[in-house]
Amino acid sequence: RPRSVKPHPRRASPAPRRLRLVGPPPPPLAMSANTADLLDVSTALDLNNIRNTLVRMEDSIIFSLVERSQYKSNDAVYAADCSQLGEFKLHQLKSAGSNGCLGDWFIYQTECLHSQVRRYQHPTEFSFFGPLPDPSLGSSATRGSDNDKEPILAPVPPEAIVNKRLLEIYRTKMVPRICGEGDDGNYGSTAVQDVHCLQTMATRIYYGLFVAESKFRTETEKATKLIKAKDRDGLMAFITKSDVEARNIQRVILKARTFSQDITVDASGNAVQNDQPHYKVNPEFIGDVFRDYIMPLTKDVEVEYLLRRI
Repeated sequence: RPRSVKPHPRRASPAPRRLRLVGPPPPPLAMSANTADLLDVSTALDLNNIRNTLVRMEDSIIFSLVERSQYKSNDAVYAADCSQLGEFKLHQLKSAGSNGCLGDWFIYQTECLHSQVRRYQHPTEFSFFGPLPDPSLGSSATRGSDNDKEPILAPVPPEAIVNKRLLEIYRTKMVPRICGEGDDGNYGSTAVQDVHCLQTMATRIYYGLFVAESKFRTETEKATKLIKAKDRDGLMAFITKSDVEARNIQRVILKARTFSQDITVDASGNAVQNDQPHYKVNPEFIGDVFRDYIMPLTKDVEVEYLLRRI
């Protein structure tokens, strides 16, 4: 007779283990467009640190322009009163200072998102449009907050905000030179890449505020004399180093040649040397972008800031 088998008693499932944090959780971080240490004024205003950051920003700008060049100019993205937005969105966009084009809608919506993670409380970040939602996420260390032991910058005057000029230059001077003429229908991709180009260039331009403040603190007596005399030309000479600018432009051209060159490899995977390399963008024009647009806008920002520094 077969022996009966007693059922094995079911064991209760163990209670889920709770993970314990070792030490306090890391503080939330605000969105940062650059690597400045805002908690240490001397570090943030150190010219060597500023220079290294500006060199790194060149890479971002060049890459963003190369990426934009893959699409046609797509002028429809910049046409006023985009009917696809509808009456409500058009009203909202025009209230923010836009002409109602699709490209501006992408910029504004991106800035609304970034504002919530405190991008525009960084002392060198300024939006193209407004008003924006209140910051609600990330670190509470903000522009001019009590958490800062010492403000890095003096108040930035409205005259130093050049976003409208940058937007016009980008659409009328840069896009026609880096993009093929015509319409390929990639409006969304075009608008997204435009946002990236404009934000990286704006970040580079307003980083000049750190340069101006650093030079003011280093040569306070000389700068104060020029400011009191409202000597705009003198201040422009005060912040300008022509030899450094020339070297920077040559570095940008070399980077553009490297980043945008089409590479061909042979069957062994080795690069094929080409006596007439093809570039996705004209490297010399990228140098012109820095020489004719980005650097002059940066210096205008610095001069306007210094004129109202005291």
